[in-house]
Amino acid sequence: MDQYGYELIMDTACFWASRLEPGEDGFYHINDVVGPDEFREHVNDNAFTNYMARWNMSKAMEYYQILKAEKPNLFGKLETKWENRAADGCASGHVLEDAYEKWKDGCEHIILPLPNEQNVLPQDDRYLSCRDIDLTKYKQQEHIGGIMRDYNLEQINQIQVSKQADVLVLFFLLEDQFTPEVKAATWKYYEQRTIHDSSLSLSTHAVLACDMGEPEMAYDLYQKASMIDLGPFMGSSNMGIHAASFGGVWQCVVYGFGGVRMLGGKLRINPLLPDAWKRLTYTIIWKGQKLAVEVTKDEIVIENLTGETPVELEVAGQARVLEGILNVALR
Repeated sequence: MDQYGYELIMDTACFWASRLEPGEDGFYHINDVVGPDEFREHVNDNAFTNYMARWNMSKAMEYYQILKAEKPNLFGKLETKWENRAADGCASGHVLEDAYEKWKDGCEHIILPLPNEQNVLPQDDRYLSCRDIDLTKYKQQEHIGGIMRDYNLEQINQIQVSKQADVLVLFFLLEDQFTPEVKAATWKYYEQRTIHDSSLSLSTHAVLACDMGEPEMAYDLYQKASMIDLGPFMGSSNMGIHAASFGGVWQCVVYGFGGVRMLGGKLRINPLLPDAWKRLTYTIIWKGQKLAVEVTKDEIVIENLTGETPVELEVAGQARVLEGILNVALR
């Protein structure tokens, strides 16, 4: 963080502050973007983009305060760098204090799409007003790209269809900012309208299916994700493997069925095994300590392989302290 992390967060926060456009409604908007869903081009106020931009600016403000109070020398170096360089956006010719005020103003006035009466979070400013069609054949297709044979991209932009996970990524990254009702309604809505024409989509939906208490749906999505480069239809791999998708498969296992998350700097393990699995083992590094986790239908066993330094974490919904080996019954 001292070498480049703090500066990186602050620089990207400056970028997002520079992308804010004032609207007649008194709020700032982020216009003309492509969010995670590559089918939606030139949209305004993509929910993922706006929420993450605010998170970025808020995190920059938090680090600004930490550096100013706890690391004045590093703060001074960054402030000098800000003053001396010719950069775009809020960093240009300003001290960090000016950047901080721009982040603060942005966080307070950026428009954040809100759930509608059905608790569905809009993907962008026009997704929910687009035409709804029967996507059954595209959801059941063996090969990706079927919809592109029936519609061009301009037409797809006018349909309620997503190439890959978009809004749902927010529930993975910023889960504490949305109510269970909003997450459940939004998950149901977009899962029906996402045709997974991207290799990065299935794994995200699999993880969220576990969060929604749907382990069998998650397992089906996981199997499809793992078959992208290992299954019978290898044409999509002619130009090389889908390396990022492999990372997604790991996330399906560890974040989804293994139930691993970090929220507010705290570790949580809340597993949910599919019926096809009797046992799952994996290791993670948590704050420099290597933890080995074994999950069965009946219990979780967590062992600290590095040492016996106490590790505070949440397991199966309860606060625990790991000292050596921890056994937690699931039934």
